[in-house]
Amino acid sequence: MFRSMTGFGRAQVDRYWGSLVTEISSVNHRYQEVSLRVPRDLAFLEPPIQQKLRETYSRGKTLLRLDVLWNSEFRVMPLNVAALEGYLRQLEALASRLGREGTFSLEGLLSLPGVAGQEGGLGEGLRQELLDALGEALAEVVSQWQTMRIQEGRDLFDDIGVQLDLFEIELDKVASLWDQARDEALKALRSRIAERLDEVLSGATIDEGRLAQEIVLLSDRWDISEEISRSKSHLQKFRSFVAGEGPHGRKLDFLVQEMNREVNTMGSKISDTAIRWTVVEMKALLERIREQIQNVE
Repeated sequence: MFRSMTGFGRAQVDRYWGSLVTEISSVNHRYQEVSLRVPRDLAFLEPPIQQKLRETYSRGKTLLRLDVLWNSEFRVMPLNVAALEGYLRQLEALASRLGREGTFSLEGLLSLPGVAGQEGGLGEGLRQELLDALGEALAEVVSQWQTMRIQEGRDLFDDIGVQLDLFEIELDKVASLWDQARDEALKALRSRIAERLDEVLSGATIDEGRLAQEIVLLSDRWDISEEISRSKSHLQKFRSFVAGEGPHGRKLDFLVQEMNREVNTMGSKISDTAIRWTVVEMKALLERIREQIQNVE
């Protein structure tokens, strides 16, 4: 079963203290990457979120946003009175030492580290309730996200299947055309080799080692039977991967590269016009398949 790397989900869990809102979105990425946007006073929720998300997919770039919409009685941020008094004493002592007596605005001290919005101020009971709500919200948002990824995966599966069928038709056409063109290609090869040998017999100065290399190269470049055979094998392997379970994207991406290499080799070896145009169509189909595979997990 294909899964797309693109997906979205949103969930909201309501409690007496407010609402916990989560949104998840994902896009294509070569590896697994998780990013979180969580309010600073809820940073203690990040480890369970990270662990949960990493268990649900293998690759893609995922962003999860979390926010709490507190009810009015919970909007007041708890103050760390001890920390506030400590700052005030230090400031008064410093002002006295510098000879600058005066009063300090408490409002100005609220932004200092440790004064307001302390994690511990949530209370153990509320912390646990937030964790419980988070578990419920994550279950819902991940379910929506996975449903969308699976649906898009089905669309990718169908489209890639169509492109593969068309590629196989073109590959069979190349094999048929090659059966007809093989004798002519072999005749042309023999003619080129005979020309080179005639040059030797006519007394032309030719390096024998280079001549042997050239003949071997000519012999290797005239036949595309191996490329056709390997392309059919790759096609069969591709379909077996598609039918299997688990993430497919990386394996299919590698296999399409191999298929494209074989097709490029065919195009470089053959001068037959009909085969070359068919090779062009095969390359276009492989490019469409490759683009779709970039979305597969």
